Amino acid sequence: MESKLNLKAIEAYAGTYAAKLCEQLFAGKGKITGADILSLPVKQTGLFVLNTIYQSWGREAEKLKSPYFDYEAGPVKAGLQKLMNVLSQHILLDRPHFEPLLVGAVQDTLLLLLSPYSYYKDLLMIEGVSVAQLQGMQKFVKINQGVLAGILAKLAANPELLHDPDKLLTEVFEIMQEAPQSIEGTLSLFAALEPVTADGFYAEEKKTAPLVPVVPGFGDEDEEEANDTATLNARFGESSYETVADKLKSNQPADSLKSMLSINQKFMFINDLFDGSQEDFFKVLDFLEACDSKEAAVSFVQNNYLKHNIWKANAPQVKEFMALLDKKFAR
Repeated sequence: MESKLNLKAIEAYAGTYAAKLCEQLFAGKGKITGADILSLPVKQTGLFVLNTIYQSWGREAEKLKSPYFDYEAGPVKAGLQKLMNVLSQHILLDRPHFEPLLVGAVQDTLLLLLSPYSYYKDLLMIEGVSVAQLQGMQKFVKINQGVLAGILAKLAANPELLHDPDKLLTEVFEIMQEAPQSIEGTLSLFAALEPVTADGFYAEEKKTAPLVPVVPGFGDEDEEEANDTATLNARFGESSYETVADKLKSNQPADSLKSMLSINQKFMFINDLFDGSQEDFFKVLDFLEACDSKEAAVSFVQNNYLKHNIWKANAPQVKEFMALLDKKFAR
């Protein structure tokens, strides 16, 4: 689903949310403090605002050069650090300067929550990004902290990976054991001010033919018929989710389900279908891997998840999960 992430929707929501929050924050006062920023409803957004401020200061400090003074001397560096510590206790921002920072922080928070791979890919693609900057971010990142820790661990072993973000992130996500952060918890904090759901941040794919053929009796209008195993097998019996590109890729026998998963699919399925339980997710994958036919695999999903309305058959995440079974058992 990572290819469907709607960045424009995230940007639009961030602008609306930031404007509403600023109306509250600046009601009756012209400026806000660092304490106000740390008290934002979604803590991660406040931390991202502060990170931007501190990075700005760092860039300014690096520009301090003079033919008359040694800025590399130990006492000078210590003095600059002391100044930074003092300044951090006296942050003061008016709305015109704060609101753009808040918009960016909301966008970053949502991207880190919905697609940590995309968030760090964008970050690592920034020209001049350094290991020191990534290390400095550790105290500002509270969502999916394990990803940043994994990045730094990989870079400590091989600094050259900083110049190959795709390889770096692939290696990080391959060994990650930490389950992804719950999406709903953070979104509920946003929704308290401006309504939002995760589905709103995914774009509908435009196709020349329906992604799923219409099968009478399968859908929200007739739940009882939708729960019929035979109907479900019919629905998923034709590799119905594959695009032309998918079919070209499926000429060879499918690999294991785990190897077929993209990084963002893994996060999405664990979050949306398995309530954040990485252990449950992999147990189900292992079971489906052992099934000797697609019918058996679909029957398992039907009887354990769809029949009890744990999963909704028409949910995009469920459709994408079933598409993996189509590819897995395609011969």
